[in-house]
Amino acid sequence: MKQNLILVISGRVVFKNSKIDWPDLNYPGTGQTIPRSIHDVDYKERKFQLDGSEGPWFNLSNFPEGVGFYTLT
Repeated sequence: MKQNLILVISGRVVFKNSKIDWPDLNYPGTGQTIPRSIHDVDYKERKFQLDGSEGPWFNLSNFPEGVGFYTLT
């Protein structure tokens, strides 16, 4: 059976170039968000980049609450 990896941010499945509601890291756990965009997603390494080619990369070690990769089976 083939497994598909998805990226979920703030309760929504997102893809490269998606506009997202990013958890506000100034207020963790509050549910507050700020608008951002996904620039790139690397499913193999389970990491993604925000805002543009110079934007920050996030990986499993620094995902905020409400962000994660999940496998659909």
